[in-house]
Amino acid sequence: MAGIDLADMPRRDQAFLGLGVLILILSFLPWYGGDVSANILGTHVSRAWSTNAWHGWAALGLILMLIATAIVATELLSETKLPELRVSWAIVVFALDVVGGLLLVIKSFNLPSASGTGFSVGLRWAGWLLVIAAIAQVVVAALRFRASGETMPCAARDAEAAPE
Repeated sequence: MAGIDLADMPRRDQAFLGLGVLILILSFLPWYGGDVSANILGTHVSRAWSTNAWHGWAALGLILMLIATAIVATELLSETKLPELRVSWAIVVFALDVVGGLLLVIKSFNLPSASGTGFSVGLRWAGWLLVIAAIAQVVVAALRFRASGETMPCAARDAEAAPE
């Protein structure tokens, strides 16, 4: 592992790994929550609550995206060769990232939100950053897949079946 230099990696690989680490960190910060404040008998009362992204479908999306990040990290940072599959690892990473990103984004926007005088419930600052990072990682996964020169299995099958 002494011969591996991050500076020698393509920028898309650096971005993919960096976004994976960022997604992991953001997933533990306030993703969804609410706050209430009021004046009761002349005393200001304020309460806030939040939860991280490790709940429900969002957790599954995070797991899929982190598995994709781990695969790329294994490919790039270790001397271990990944086993041969019927499809390429670039397709596996792309598929895991797209499905994971979709689950995370859909769950984030499917949460109830409301605001009014003295209260607010909805996606929190880390939730918005997590959505942006997830979308960015899916875009970078698409760029990595495109750079690999691979084609989707369905595209290769359609090309074989097309009459000339």
